[in-house]
Formats: sequence, C-alpha cells, structure tokens
Amino acid sequence: MDNKTLVLLSKFSVSARKVIGSVNPAKLINDSGYSTEIFQKVAEFGDEELIILSLEVQTTLGLVAATAAAGNTSKVVLIKPAAEEKYIYGARG
Repeated sequence: MDNKTLVLLSKFSVSARKVIGSVNPAKLINDSGYSTEIFQKVAEFGDEELIILSLEVQTTLGLVAATAAAGNTSKVVLIKPAAEEKYIYGARG
C-alpha cells in the first residue's frame, strides 16, 4: 500500500469519525461487510464532501470501478488556474 492510499484512508477515518463514529482503516480494507456498512452509513448521512471522499476510498481500494467517471470525457472542460492568468487592467501589463 502506498503513501497516497494511507493518507486517503486516514483522512476518511478522521472525517467519518466526526459523523458516524470510530472507523477502523485496517478492518475497512480487510472486511467487506464492515466496509459496506461504513460506506452505507456515510451515504445515508448525506455530507457531500464525505461522500466524495468515501467514493475516492472505494475506488482506491477497488470496491468501485472508476470507468463510469472516466468513460465520458466529452463534457470535461479544462479551467485555467487563476495564478496563470495575466492581470490586464492595472498599470503594469
């Protein structure tokens, strides 16, 4: 397991603890019944950020296929970061 996965699991555990109580990351990985129960509780609570984080964890652990999100790229719009935009209304140009 890489560092990115560990960070994601710990972030999910801390966020979920505030809402549904204690979450055991090791049991979440190894016990499918436990993970189903935890992810269902998160979905029922309805916190959008926690649900998105939950889906990221499920995708990383291989519990949900990411093909639906990656399959349709025709609606993807790239947004230029604000840091790269040039300020054109001031004295400096």
